[in-house]
Amino acid sequence: MMGGRASIAIAALAWWALASRSWAAAPERLQGVHFNPVSETPPGTGHWLADYHFIRERVKGELAELVQETGINFLDVMVLIPTTLGAKATAPSDNARDVREWANMTTLDNLVAFLDDCDRVGISVEIDLACNLWVPYSVDTPNHIGNSEWWPKPDDTPWTEAAVWYEQIIRYVESAVDRPESIALWSMMGNYQFGGAEPVTWDWPERPEVATWTERFVKEVWPRFRRAARRPVGSPIVLPILADDAYWNAKSPEMRLSSARNLKRWLVDDLGMPPDYWVMTTYPCCDPATDGFTYLRETVRILGPENASRIISTDLKGAGHQIAPCIADKSGLSDADVLRWHFAKVTEYGFGGWWIWSYQDSKTEPTGLRDLQWQWKPELVQAVRERTEE
Repeated sequence: MMGGRASIAIAALAWWALASRSWAAAPERLQGVHFNPVSETPPGTGHWLADYHFIRERVKGELAELVQETGINFLDVMVLIPTTLGAKATAPSDNARDVREWANMTTLDNLVAFLDDCDRVGISVEIDLACNLWVPYSVDTPNHIGNSEWWPKPDDTPWTEAAVWYEQIIRYVESAVDRPESIALWSMMGNYQFGGAEPVTWDWPERPEVATWTERFVKEVWPRFRRAARRPVGSPIVLPILADDAYWNAKSPEMRLSSARNLKRWLVDDLGMPPDYWVMTTYPCCDPATDGFTYLRETVRILGPENASRIISTDLKGAGHQIAPCIADKSGLSDADVLRWHFAKVTEYGFGGWWIWSYQDSKTEPTGLRDLQWQWKPELVQAVRERTEE
């Protein structure tokens, strides 16, 4: 049996290797789009991933066309907790031993099949796992999405159920795919109010209990999330607040970037467990914004200029987006020019990747590279093709 000091030294070395894995290899150049194909196949659910076994052959053709038309090599998909649950609005128990105890295995097997289909056409995928369990139901109850019939009501220690949900999905999918390399990264996502949105990681002085619970959630779940994955992991999404309203206009630019500061402090300074990628929502024309502040530059400074190549600039908006009043003003730019602005900033700062919102228009938002009749939007496709061919 090894002596105590040797055991401690080996354990410390193993921890250091895990904590420093983020910087072991240069990242790939990830260039892509949020994938949201239409699903109208009866008796399907209307959610494309839950319906993938119905629409798979059609979507496989769409994937091949997407690569041919745009040259992208990367997709972002969102996996919402309601579509993964075997019993409606029932999260896994703290002591669930196997994913089959609580999961809708059709959805998870559909995700595996989709990843295999992406891999065959040269695409890797960012998987945003979105749950609403970040804040207890007892906190801000009137605004909690747990009030809906589909999203689970979190208890007062929601990180225990959330960790099981994240861990067991990651382990099942990674073990089931043909090639784990089809997974570009996993991202720990979800919003207690809106479900499939960025978590509330920014300072909120009027509701300090939300920040307190969110920090607790991150520090409880992130180590388990990170250890579960063999593939790279992305941070909870960094969200700058660029709203143009009386409340935020009275705040400093530094306050608008508190999401970046908090996540860097929690994951790196406090836990010593940096992500493989920093995933960042990016607004067009925010560098500088109308207040003269360079929000991307300051975000890079917060996260560390040496880590710029591990930042993925996401949610790039190129068409049909009705952005709320915002201090990032894109007026005067065409939709294609907005994309070119984003791409130029990726080059300027040396970011490791990007994805556009979105692949296809929805019935309520014409934000896609493709419309509901599957027609491509030539000016947007051309802007993307120019970038991927560089």
